[in-house]
Amino acid sequence: MQLTASKPVVSATAWKPISSLPDLGGRIPELDGLRGLAIAMILVTHYLLLIYSAPFGSPVAHLLAMGRLGWTGVDLFFVLSGFLIGGILIDARDSSSYFRVFYTRRFFRIVPIYGLFLLANFSFLVAIHAGKAPAFSWLLRDELPWAPYALFLQNFWMAGRNTMGVASLGLTWSLAIEEQFYLTLPLLVRVLDPRRLLSVVVGGIVGAPLLRIALHLLWPEKLTCWFVLMPCRADALFFGVLGAIIFRKNECRSWLESHGSLQRLFLYVLLSGVAYLTLKVSDIDGFTMLAGGLTWMAVFYFSLLLYALTQKNSMVNLLLRSKWLTWLGAIAYGVYLFHAGILILISHPFWPKPLLTNKFSDLWVSVLALFITLLVCRFSWVYFEKPLVQLGHRVKYDIPRARNSLDLEPAMAELQ
Repeated sequence: MQLTASKPVVSATAWKPISSLPDLGGRIPELDGLRGLAIAMILVTHYLLLIYSAPFGSPVAHLLAMGRLGWTGVDLFFVLSGFLIGGILIDARDSSSYFRVFYTRRFFRIVPIYGLFLLANFSFLVAIHAGKAPAFSWLLRDELPWAPYALFLQNFWMAGRNTMGVASLGLTWSLAIEEQFYLTLPLLVRVLDPRRLLSVVVGGIVGAPLLRIALHLLWPEKLTCWFVLMPCRADALFFGVLGAIIFRKNECRSWLESHGSLQRLFLYVLLSGVAYLTLKVSDIDGFTMLAGGLTWMAVFYFSLLLYALTQKNSMVNLLLRSKWLTWLGAIAYGVYLFHAGILILISHPFWPKPLLTNKFSDLWVSVLALFITLLVCRFSWVYFEKPLVQLGHRVKYDIPRARNSLDLEPAMAELQ
């Protein structure tokens, strides 16, 4: 790419009007499909790969190893969050109700169901402490203070104590990261001019792996800190924001739409790297994964996202628009919250060790837990979460017609 020293002339048509852009805050089939793919990867990891102990070197062990990167479904969620939230904030940057509407909508989408989740977990933990459920006392082994969970600060305690905490609450580290990102990004979009915003996004992408390496070198025994702290995982989030910026620039979007073959070639290259990580990097805490593996996966998911949105007739697009993936994507948040706890409760009478079996025939318990999880979370989405989301969206952004101040043409031109 060739840098240009001259300041380009900003075109009035550099951005499509808001009304002609996709409603990125609503239901887009491809994005729901990507959500469905992300939560499906996590379900396979937690309901199969982590609980079934196959003999080392056996054909089953090799088969299961093919899915060992399923946990990076969380990184796909990060890319999606950065894309959606970044796009919403960019579109509403000049709104006089910018912060009020954004945080009102985020509250109704995230907090009520999360509050029920915490209430259910903490009530169960109280019962265990009181001796009412002694069979589950193993859950208390890595228990963390309760207050940080309510404030989305639990990832700091996880990093400091080098533990993910109670099994059913451990997955909330990613929610803490996203909420902390939501406190940061709106201010950046609001106060920074487009060129500086783009610089911060690129800086976050480059800085995250460097910070992970630094923490690993300084505190190699703290295997959790680089995994659960927001700045260390900002590369995936900022790749999503970069995607939102690119998608809103007419020239970039048109170029992507007309260069599907080149995008596919790039995806194949990235996919070869994913295959290498799957085969050769078995340690989630290893240096290869923290130094470059996580960023590689973020680039892959970022590229997959842009390909799905710009190549409407591709097989990838058709797959992501499939009913089962979009259905699963719509309930992904609830499934993510409750799936571990439901598996713990359902599996207890049948598996001799908590969350572990070496009998393939025992995996019917995972199937039962999956069915109950999907049923409960679908009910939650239809009758609890969706009405609250609709309530939050009654609050509207007051966006002026003129959007020249929102134009990112100068910042993007410097990268061409």
